[in-house]
Amino acid sequence: MMLQQLFQLSVFITCVTLVFCGHILHGQESAILDQPEIEACLKLAGENRAELETAIKQVPKKHAKGLEFLLVNMSQNDLEKLDAAFLLDNLKLAYRARAKAAWSVPDEIFLNNVLPHANIDEPRDPWRKEMYALCKPIVKGCKTPSEAAQRLNEKVFNELSVKYSTKRKRANQSPKESIDQGLASCTGLSIILVDACRSVGVPARLVGIPSWKNKRGNHTWVEIWDGQWHFTGAAEYNSEGLNRAWFQNDAALADPDSKMHSIYAVSFQKTATRFPMVWSPDKAVFAENVTKRYLSSVTANSSFGKVNLMVRAWDKGRKTRQVVDVEIACEKCEQDLKGKTKAGTADMNDMLTFELDPDTSYEMRIFRIDTGDKKKLLAKQTLVVKDFDQMVEIEIDNTTDKGTTLEPSADKPKQKPGRLTDSQTTTLSRLAGGLFVDTSSADQLLAEHPAQARKIAWQQYLDSGKALSYKSDFDANQVTFEKHLSPYTIKEVGERPENGWPLFIAMHGGGGTSQAVNDSQWKHMQIYYKDQAELKGYKYLALRAPNNSWNGFYDDYVYPLVENLVKQFIVFGDIDPNKVFIMGYSHGGYGAFAIGPKIPYRFAAVHASAAAPTDGQTSAKTLRNTRFTFMVGEKDTAYGRRKRCEKFAAQIDELKSANQGNYPVEFMFKKGYGHGGLPDRDMISQMYDHDRNAIPKHLTWEMTDSVVNRFFWLKANQPAKGQMIDAKIDGNKIVVESENCRSFSILVDGRTIDPSKPIELVVDGTTNSIDYKPTFKTLCNEIMETGDLNLSFDFEIQVNLAE
Repeated sequence: MMLQQLFQLSVFITCVTLVFCGHILHGQESAILDQPEIEACLKLAGENRAELETAIKQVPKKHAKGLEFLLVNMSQNDLEKLDAAFLLDNLKLAYRARAKAAWSVPDEIFLNNVLPHANIDEPRDPWRKEMYALCKPIVKGCKTPSEAAQRLNEKVFNELSVKYSTKRKRANQSPKESIDQGLASCTGLSIILVDACRSVGVPARLVGIPSWKNKRGNHTWVEIWDGQWHFTGAAEYNSEGLNRAWFQNDAALADPDSKMHSIYAVSFQKTATRFPMVWSPDKAVFAENVTKRYLSSVTANSSFGKVNLMVRAWDKGRKTRQVVDVEIACEKCEQDLKGKTKAGTADMNDMLTFELDPDTSYEMRIFRIDTGDKKKLLAKQTLVVKDFDQMVEIEIDNTTDKGTTLEPSADKPKQKPGRLTDSQTTTLSRLAGGLFVDTSSADQLLAEHPAQARKIAWQQYLDSGKALSYKSDFDANQVTFEKHLSPYTIKEVGERPENGWPLFIAMHGGGGTSQAVNDSQWKHMQIYYKDQAELKGYKYLALRAPNNSWNGFYDDYVYPLVENLVKQFIVFGDIDPNKVFIMGYSHGGYGAFAIGPKIPYRFAAVHASAAAPTDGQTSAKTLRNTRFTFMVGEKDTAYGRRKRCEKFAAQIDELKSANQGNYPVEFMFKKGYGHGGLPDRDMISQMYDHDRNAIPKHLTWEMTDSVVNRFFWLKANQPAKGQMIDAKIDGNKIVVESENCRSFSILVDGRTIDPSKPIELVVDGTTNSIDYKPTFKTLCNEIMETGDLNLSFDFEIQVNLAE
């Protein structure tokens, strides 16, 4: 017996020794694994977790900091897809390039602008090894990052046989895709130059503007770090050095207050700013807004009082750009202005540009250059230049050698039907950003272009401090309201649907018990509702109660807490706001009974199991438009659960009888079952197909607290238990019946009424006619309040009833 004990002790000591030695051998890697940020990344990796753990365990100590940086900042798609070999190889080659470079780079610059394996959303190809082999001989002898970048820009594109073309397959190509085609957009060219620079240790990053302020289209270029950032066009080598490019005058016109007209430097490290990529409008990457630096450091050549006339030449049918000579002359000009149009590999927006006096008549002459210095006149035309930048397109008929100029319009470019001009978009963007000075013009634009104005207001909200304030909680997998904090776990099941991920919020059992028991219940809820592989896809969120109290999921702090949870996922979680669901078992079921009827405007469907409504806290009347199911066992009689559920079901039946077609509520009574083991683990599949109706035409709002102050398109100034509002929209007639509620608001817009007609408002039998006057400020305030464009309206009717 004693020998056996000695043997067991020996085994124990051996195991401890092995573990201790392993900790010494992999001390740096263990430190990475133990960090909560890394654990969060590993959870997001899903089935790819093992690959990331392998990379962590095998990474050399000298590369550990780099791996940590990549894991914490990379996209979820990368976390789910990149294998250990890819990551470790990228690290090895990046650090090797840094060691062999003739210049030194600070750690923060190296990590964000040399080490990353990608720029934006391009395919993740292993480009470093081949790019290094190509680029290392090119930069041989270079002493600075600027010198090396210039050499690469001059040589690499010829070596790779890649040129600019609008015929490339897509904008965001990887280097391999561009090399295979021999064609790339300005973005594809910039990706090649950035990766070429990074392959030999030159810090570089993508920079772009979603939309030029003075012309059509977007543009992407490159910045090189050499003590500070310098810009250059990709495949546009300039022998005079960096900070010289055809687009610098256009860049000087950028607007830092406009999301679409700002200049962004892409960042691999997470930031509070996103770069809106026009080739992937449903995506955005982290960035830094560098517009002001361009405004101050790029000296525009435009003279005060001048306007730009931009010229492009095409063949007949406008398929291929042509190079022709253009001369501009006028009576008061001391000499003719001359230039050549751009074609071939020049960027589409790199145009021949003349600075001219406004409201002046000019003669434009177009020549084809024949052999030697001989020029053949193709066309001439008189132009009257107006007081804004204009563009002239020239068509050349190569079969007849005739040219036709298309004269700029006599007035400022008119917007297409249903479209906003750039200046109008800027006006709305600035107002949505909080500059509510003179909103009359914005109100008019909202009335004329409601869909676009709503979109602009929403985009500004996404960039606002209010929206960004949810970021820290989202990154930490938690939600807060005042002093209350609830952590959660999140996982994706299936593939993302076209309109975004449906979100299922699941609440655990437990309640008034110990921390350990509630934590155990929370852990069980993380796997309780079964994955439904046959469904398209959804996110499953297991929410921990913010405390261990009996009513942890159904107290006054819970409703704004859940609203904050939905808001943060609308901004950062890529969810479909019309497919948010909430459900729970036992303690969590009580939460569903309270939360669902109080704020049904947030949910597509609600389910409660093994729970019951709470007297005075749950109103059946508020479920007129929301799918609600509740399940209880025949033997679940504790705390009156079965009896309360049957009473609630009777109330629903009465409401259904009096309101045909409303109240999509279902009582699921399970014979033979008690409190546990109810057959509800597949409820997600039963709820999935339901969608929220954010603007139902008939509302019944029975208030049960002083916390929830809005209900779909109704708001109460001082909500209180015992108040009720029943409101119905029929065409442009709104009929309201109120009980004990003296001050409230009705919110409308073109989705619920006809904007061209007055509103007939009938409140408790009294009729008033109201003109619909939408205001952009109301819309923006609504978005700030709800965090949901679907729940935001542009006209508020305030009702104050006499005592």
